[in-house]
Amino acid sequence: MVTLYDRDNLEFTFAETTPTDSFSLGSYRVSLGYQTCDCGYFQALYFPCPHALACCAYSRLTWQPYVHQVYHLSSVFSVYRMGFTPPIPKGFWPPYDGLTVIPDPNKRRAREGRPRSTRIRTNMDKTDPNWPKRCGLCRQPGHTRRSCPQVRGSTHTGGHQ
Repeated sequence: MVTLYDRDNLEFTFAETTPTDSFSLGSYRVSLGYQTCDCGYFQALYFPCPHALACCAYSRLTWQPYVHQVYHLSSVFSVYRMGFTPPIPKGFWPPYDGLTVIPDPNKRRAREGRPRSTRIRTNMDKTDPNWPKRCGLCRQPGHTRRSCPQVRGSTHTGGHQ
């Protein structure tokens, strides 16, 4: 919303408000003659900021004269007017002596077997050495799952009955 307008100098005071017009977000001074705005984008980018575009619309001016020449299509296409140097002819290439990059075998991924754990161990992962290890099946101390006496004595072979 334009609050103040100086037609002679093309200077505006622009109040930015929310879509519901409940309160003002900020006030900016825009000078179309000097191509400046308090937000800084107009003079930094040489391209009209939203405040300058609103002032152009308010005063029924076109915004195209305020766009710097570097943004015009003629300037973009003039970049490609210069000729490109051709690549070196194949006869002048240096001779190829074979493989120059030797890969590090330690950096290769293992293709088979169990993947290496990437877990970072902390103090919580350490067990108390005074506690005896227990069997994973019967929870009794003194043996492991492989040497559990209950598995050896039973007729269960590990499959479904």
